[in-house]
Amino acid sequence: SVLASFEHLLEEEGLHGIVELYNFQWDFLLLDESLLSLELPNVFADVFVRKDTTPLGSIAQSVRIFNLVMGKPHLVFSLGENAEKVLQMVQRMEANKRPVVVAGKEHNKTVGTIGEKEPEYGAMLILDRDRDYPACLLTPVVYCGLLLEIQTLNSGSLVVDGDSNKIKCGKLGFLHQEHSTVPSNQEATSLRMSGAQDMIYLEHRYRHFSEVISLLSAQAKTLGLEGKAYSREMKLHEMKDYVTNKLPKVAAAKKELFKHLRLCETIVEEIGANFEKHQMIEESILTNTNRKQIMNYMLELLSSDAHKYNTLRLICLYHVTIGLTGEDMTKLMTGYLNAFGYRHLSLFHSLFQARLFPDTTNLSKTKILSQISIPTLKTPFQIEANKLKQLPTDSNDSGTTGTTAGSTGSTDRDAGLAGVTSGASVGKSCPSYVFNGNYIPLIAQLTHMIFAASSFDNLNTRLGHLERLKVSGRVLEQGNNHPAQGGSVDTTTLLAPKTIKELSASSHKAALNQLFPFKEKTMFIFVVGGITYAEIAACHLLERTIGAKIVLSSDRIIAGHDLIESVVNC
Repeated sequence: SVLASFEHLLEEEGLHGIVELYNFQWDFLLLDESLLSLELPNVFADVFVRKDTTPLGSIAQSVRIFNLVMGKPHLVFSLGENAEKVLQMVQRMEANKRPVVVAGKEHNKTVGTIGEKEPEYGAMLILDRDRDYPACLLTPVVYCGLLLEIQTLNSGSLVVDGDSNKIKCGKLGFLHQEHSTVPSNQEATSLRMSGAQDMIYLEHRYRHFSEVISLLSAQAKTLGLEGKAYSREMKLHEMKDYVTNKLPKVAAAKKELFKHLRLCETIVEEIGANFEKHQMIEESILTNTNRKQIMNYMLELLSSDAHKYNTLRLICLYHVTIGLTGEDMTKLMTGYLNAFGYRHLSLFHSLFQARLFPDTTNLSKTKILSQISIPTLKTPFQIEANKLKQLPTDSNDSGTTGTTAGSTGSTDRDAGLAGVTSGASVGKSCPSYVFNGNYIPLIAQLTHMIFAASSFDNLNTRLGHLERLKVSGRVLEQGNNHPAQGGSVDTTTLLAPKTIKELSASSHKAALNQLFPFKEKTMFIFVVGGITYAEIAACHLLERTIGAKIVLSSDRIIAGHDLIESVVNC
């Protein structure tokens, strides 16, 4: 039913009876192979910054319908406060839809339940965006990830605009004034980021960018030779066949290839010059080394090459992984406000609300001791990331992941944006290749550890330390949610999600052990607040490496630029 407030609004505007409102169920859109999106705007800003959980209802309804169609998985993992809320909403909705006999001749039938359908996915994982900020704030090196660094994505369609891009729009006017004086004659077009609609994108989407450049150059040369295949020595029927059949295909292929070459050129022009140094700084941030060099680099960016979103993105990465002291925070805030104006002062509170920046109201002389920077070998982020083996380049951690992360990270990290292919070739054996061997996205590592667990006890050993990782699902609900005699379900008796440690000491342990190891490695993943192409590429590699089927979904596909922009404009 339509909300009464909407009806009142129409009446106030004199449109009642003229304009009619309908309710539509917002459902997943298939953007690419194993990639779904709800395309809901501003979910991150609403949920994580404004603390408005209204969008979670739409997400929960979409997940419930997914369960109806595909069957509810035996195991459902949730990581994060909002992920838990989504599952609680789904659980209440499912409880209210249990089979009940409705009185009346026309309705005297039993409504079906999702429990009747065997699940097509062995597990489901729902997690909050703030559980893994580095996967969003780091700069990716895969082709599809870099495309979103320069252009805007809307429902799987990327705008290819020669005159404007995210890098130009975020910089101060005088920094790109010289380039703007020369207008481009190139028309804005679009690129469908779908392997089913673009064969060039299908072939190169998850490759290291340095590898893509050389392959596209080779394709251009091949098409050039095919275009010159026309010869005067051809017979009349050969000429006719060439013009009718081959020439249009070559022309269409050239047109599509030209889009990708334009995008590659923009990436190199806008990102390439400073890319290797930026990668070194990001690696130092992850490994907690060269703090002075990192701070000098960020201050230099603010004074000479400030970007409204990307510079702030690097500052947030520093805070999330290492932690900003009061002195450093004051310097960086002053530099940013001097560059972009003091009207942006309130955005630092918005960043604090999203746990991307320290509390700016918490600085006082009485707390000066807490602001003193005491050098530590390991930050809380590093300790947690090393437990999950997410940092292949951390010299203090000799462990390796199940996908040989430790053996490939040191070679892969030296690869630059263009012209260097060693990192691209070696790093493809580890999901960390999406960040030049520096970091493995959390969803890829969690998925691998869940699939690699030989028993529930083994899973407890691997992931039992994660207190926010909760487990629910069909295997825990069997025998707990039967309808009462009156035909209604008491939602208060629903089995609440529990941690892995709690379940390992419960009566459900025997049933859980029967599910491990997974016979069919299939998982549905949803990220609340947006998913990145770096995470998608990492899961795609994991999928091929271990022979799994992973379907990724979110409310929106984003880059780090989009995340920070949503906070700035909040």
